[in-house]
Amino acid sequence: MKNSFIASFFFTLAILGAQNYKNVEAYQDGLSITVKYDMSGELFRGDQVALTFSIDGGKSYSFIKDAEGDLGAKVLPGKNNEINWLLIDKDFIVGKILNFRIVTIPEGMAYVDGGQYTRVNINAKKNEKSEHTVALGSYLIDKTEVTQREYRHVMGKFASDYSGCMECPVENVSWYDAMDYAKKIGKRLPTEAEWEFAARGGKNYNKSNSYSGSNKINDVAWFLANTDSKQPVGKKKPNELGIYDMSGNVWEWCSDWYHDDYFQIASKTNPTGPDYGTERVVRGGSWFSNDVFCDVTRRYKLKPDYRDTNFGFRCVKDL
Repeated sequence: MKNSFIASFFFTLAILGAQNYKNVEAYQDGLSITVKYDMSGELFRGDQVALTFSIDGGKSYSFIKDAEGDLGAKVLPGKNNEINWLLIDKDFIVGKILNFRIVTIPEGMAYVDGGQYTRVNINAKKNEKSEHTVALGSYLIDKTEVTQREYRHVMGKFASDYSGCMECPVENVSWYDAMDYAKKIGKRLPTEAEWEFAARGGKNYNKSNSYSGSNKINDVAWFLANTDSKQPVGKKKPNELGIYDMSGNVWEWCSDWYHDDYFQIASKTNPTGPDYGTERVVRGGSWFSNDVFCDVTRRYKLKPDYRDTNFGFRCVKDL
């Protein structure tokens, strides 16, 4: 390992998934970092190898977009794979200790760098406003809502009042249905905090945006004023993380029990919601909603066995 004025030390961490990354080593030579690793297990079609780094001791990681080498969807299992990353114009890491980790990003999922955001909450009586800072670790989230095709493939049945649109989001699914689907494919439902952080665009969030990816709702959402039914996923503009339809199309189930003042009582780090309740959280609005319900901060609640034509879900996966 070669030290320089850029970074004091390099620590590496291999993330295990469908692939195993072993013997991960990082070297620096001037303004160039080389990361070498061994990989076992072939990538599934559409999956990609990615490199992330941390400058805060591993509390949060950032996705490296400009590295070159054995990255992406065409990496084959084997030894001595190599990634090169140039540090030109990266003054923000001067003098920092860098932690690297290699991750597999499954097809159809977006990588969300961990970080903090400030949640603004208005209580049920709408007479008190509060702010609460939430810190989240990194995770993966579906770029689109689960489609009718995907749901039928896994569950072996339809769950929709609409026929002829297999690429539309599945709906008429309860919280229990969504949980069952997620478990079958090795994923889970997002927590409310994870859902909102991703909808906001993660650390790249534009504070002027009321909706996921824009302040102009027609650019990013199917809602009551521009459609009379659900639409195929991914047809509007994505948000800053490349995620679609987090405003509009269908409401999305979250894993949490609902509480009016949840962000007042919740843990400040990776909150998972109250321990008990009678209703589950749904977020994002739908094609049957007015624009105010498509705001990324808007909360709603339903009995977990409720089903209707404008309620669906997307999944997340832990790293």
